[in-house]
Formats: sequence, C-alpha cells, structure tokens
Amino acid sequence: MIKVLIPQALLENLREFLYNHQNVAFDFYNSNFVEKLKEENWDIIFFENPEVSFPGKIVVNTIKELELAVTMFEERLKYEAIKKKYDMLFSFPELQGPEIRKFLELVIEKNKFAKEIVLQYENGIIIEEYYKFFSHTLPFTKIKFSKKHGIKIPPLRKRKNDIPYILDKILSSIYAKHRNLIKRIPDENEIDLLKEYNWPGNTKELITIAYNYASTGLIKIPNKNNTNFNGIDLPKLISHLTKQVEKRYIKLALKNSKSRKEACKLLNMNYKTLSHKIKLYRLDEK
Repeated sequence: MIKVLIPQALLENLREFLYNHQNVAFDFYNSNFVEKLKEENWDIIFFENPEVSFPGKIVVNTIKELELAVTMFEERLKYEAIKKKYDMLFSFPELQGPEIRKFLELVIEKNKFAKEIVLQYENGIIIEEYYKFFSHTLPFTKIKFSKKHGIKIPPLRKRKNDIPYILDKILSSIYAKHRNLIKRIPDENEIDLLKEYNWPGNTKELITIAYNYASTGLIKIPNKNNTNFNGIDLPKLISHLTKQVEKRYIKLALKNSKSRKEACKLLNMNYKTLSHKIKLYRLDEK
C-alpha cells in the first residue's frame, strides 16, 4: 500500500485521482501537519514549500509531481510482486521445470476470480510450496488440499522432464549447506535412470535420493515390489546401471593410479578398452 499525506485544501481536487488508485491510502493535514507526519511512515508527502525535505520520504510540490510519484510506486509494487512470484518459482524444488510451470500458469488463468480452489495431491508432493505460491498469485482465493478430489497436482511420474530441474535445485541447496561435499553433477545416463523410475514417493523421495547421491555419488533407486507394475525397458535400465558403475570405478582407478597402465591392472581391463571408455565417458576432459 502506498501511503500519501496531502494538505486538506487539495482534498477535493485530488479525491478522484486518489480513489482511482487502489493501492493508495491517503490522509490529509492542515495545522496538525507535525502530528500527522509522526502518525505514519508516509511514502509520499505533498508539501508546497519546495525547499523543505523529509529524510526517507518523497516530497512533491505539485499535483503533476504527485501523479508521477504514485505511478512510480505502483510500478515498484508490480515489480516486487513479479519478483516474489519468480523468486518462489526458482526457490522451491517442487516447482522446478517447464511441465509444472505450465500447470501453475493454467491454474492461475482458470481461477483468477475463484473464491476457493481445491488441489488434489499424492503422498510425497510438497504441498506447502503450492500453498505459498498460489497464496501469492491468487491472493483473494482460498487454497485447500485434498487427496480425493480437486485440481490434480501432477505427480512426479507424470512430469519426468522436470526431474533434472528439481534435482539441480536440490543439489544446489545441499552443496550450499554442506560445502565439504564434492560437487557432483549427474550425467545423461544417471538422469535417464531417474526418469525410468515411477516415483511413488514423488518429490520427497527424489530429495532422499539426491542427498544420497551428493554424499556417495551413486543413484540408488529403491527396489520395491510394485503391484501396479506397468512394464519397463529392462535392457535399457541394465545398460544405464552398467554405465553408471563402470564410469564410477574407472574414475576411481584413475584417481588412485599414476598412469593408465596401472589403472588397467586395478580394473583387470586392457589398455585399449580403458582408453575407449575414458573417451566415451569424457574422463580425459579437464
């Protein structure tokens, strides 16, 4: 809200202008200017003496200056609202990725004037982040959650293209908090491995796996019996797992060897094969 203090003599001239600006809260003064000045932390003060200034306040001397000052504050409020919205989008792991962004924008577009919306969610979805986001973007709408009905929040298995974005946000937070950890970045094979999984635990499960990856360098997919198993590309999954393990141990052997020949002995692998694998996994790049 923009707080404006004006002289009572100009009230009638400015009434229509001030009422047309919903973000403006105004009051007027006459001989009680000093008292009024102390009552509020005014953003704009209309004072006809151009030689007078008030620290931390914008002082205007004409109606035109007042209009410009109010417009400036309104633009600042719009900017702050947009910044807050996108700060949330880029801060919350749950809200990362192009697929969930489309969902969020669609919900906003269809519920601009709704008094209430109900969001349906599954276990493992971080509903607190949706609540904060929609409370800001739909400030006059009541946000409720249900497991049985409502606008369905896409589970992670339905938005797998968002996984790299979510994982990046989680890992960035982990590495910022634990600076002693080696900063590992998942490669394409590891990302593909994550996309193969069905994610019954949604984002919270991904957070657990991300923490394990940050500390061990391994993507550990839970091995659970799934009564709703819909099939899997097993050869592709095995290939991903093989490459992941192979790359890890080649890196480990190279790190603990003085030469490639010595690494070959540790891996029980011939030199030509090792050289090919190093090139394949780009382990010779600095």
